[in-house]
Amino acid sequence: MRLTEAVHLKLKNVLRSGDTAIDATAGNGHDTLAMAELVGVAGEVLAIDLQASAIEATRERLQAAARLDRVKLITGDHAETLEGLLKDYPSRVSAITFNLGYLPGGVKQVTTQPETTLRALHAAKSLLKPGGILLVTAYRGHTGGNDEAVQVETWMRSLPESDWQIEDREPPTRNPERLPPILWIARKTL
Repeated sequence: MRLTEAVHLKLKNVLRSGDTAIDATAGNGHDTLAMAELVGVAGEVLAIDLQASAIEATRERLQAAARLDRVKLITGDHAETLEGLLKDYPSRVSAITFNLGYLPGGVKQVTTQPETTLRALHAAKSLLKPGGILLVTAYRGHTGGNDEAVQVETWMRSLPESDWQIEDREPPTRNPERLPPILWIARKTL
């Protein structure tokens, strides 16, 4: 099973009609669309991306699927945006996804950065409600990608076991010289 499929399966197990979900790195809108379908017309999805081209690609995907009405598209830094949402969405969000790396089909030099990603994750843990899920996929094949993944792993391992259930998945690789992506699944229990 591809990691994207695993993420969407986890979302399907958690999200219900009327829920709030956040795609912290909208990219081309695949996770945003999956969330929008699951939260229904009574729900809300916030899709964030620093790149206007990513927000536009997400908008087009949502329009084609007639799901744009459930999604608020936000062009901005994921750390600043999530920190700004803390006052309006504390412990209200059912699922938050991150895809770390660069925009597929975009400029490979524009990537997520460990410092802002860690700030965004810190805000995300306060946005999630009990039973909520944090899904972080880190693509490690680009410059800086493995460093960011190591820092995310350290952050995940720092979460109290009494409040979080953490697992990770790493698909087998055919090319031993290239690091495969890794997915962390963190469920907030308290």
